Amino acid sequence: MTDGGTAFQPGQAEPSLPYRSRGAYAGHDALGAGAGAVLLDPEVAHDLRSAAEFATQERRITGGLLYGRAWMDDEGPYLVVDGYLESGPGENPGDRVIRDGQDNFTLTDADLRLLRQDAARMYSSALEVGWWRTLPAPGGFNPRDYLTQQDLIQPGGIGLVVFGSGLEWGAAYLGPDARPPGPLIPAPRPASHAGPAYDTDIAAEPGPEPVDIAAGESLLTPDDELDADLEPEPVTGTVVATRLPALTPAPQRASRPVISPVPADDWRARPASPGNIGPRIPTDVKIVVGALVVVSCAVAAIIGVLLSSAMIAVIVAVIALLAITIFVSVTRL
Repeated sequence: MTDGGTAFQPGQAEPSLPYRSRGAYAGHDALGAGAGAVLLDPEVAHDLRSAAEFATQERRITGGLLYGRAWMDDEGPYLVVDGYLESGPGENPGDRVIRDGQDNFTLTDADLRLLRQDAARMYSSALEVGWWRTLPAPGGFNPRDYLTQQDLIQPGGIGLVVFGSGLEWGAAYLGPDARPPGPLIPAPRPASHAGPAYDTDIAAEPGPEPVDIAAGESLLTPDDELDADLEPEPVTGTVVATRLPALTPAPQRASRPVISPVPADDWRARPASPGNIGPRIPTDVKIVVGALVVVSCAVAAIIGVLLSSAMIAVIVAVIALLAITIFVSVTRL
């Protein structure tokens, strides 16, 4: 602790420390117990963890100074941390994780000067009680951190290492010789979502005894104890009974077969490509084709007469008819 911060030695009575029972900080997280314990404000612990996680995502290290007060009670002196300041990101040349999680982070003189200027405005009634830094994963002080602890921390001060990943929150070191005060003991937190409120009288009542129906037990009162003129009272509460498995009978076939209304002939397989499927020849096309056939035959006859050969006439007529047939067949496709 520096800049006029009150220092104290754990385990020794210091008359300069004001008296306040640590019970006033019952909601604080505890590092250690008895003389030299450190009580950490839960909001500060949460903010430090968030800063560590954010810095880890950016592959850098962050840190700063801690602020609070030193007190005395019947168990001895203890430290309360209820404030912190963080050095600006990117202002420290050694804040980058270089390899294998190693780094060269330290609080430079420029960092300390800016932090203490801010503390004069924000924590004017508090004392500088320690420093903190982050690690990407659970670990501890490196040799450079021990030198920083010796330079910044007086007896009773604290250095914190806050982890940016894992289930553990961090580690603490007391005094310039960096003694571990003990593990972080979180204070009990009230449940954020309270469950349904139950009536204690109802919950205290014993439940109904189980009834084994398969063994012949009954939920009804014997007939000789019932009043014939009055209906039996309904059963209240929860009744636990053993139920026999209900077996569903297998479906039975109908006595008479159902006759389908669709004729049997309609279920026969039909040809996939019946012959009547396709475009029909229009009437005007038929007239034109017929005219062509007549003209072809006439031309063949004229050629036969001119050449005085019936054979040539027949050949011409056959070729003309074949040409007309092929043309009509192609146009139907």
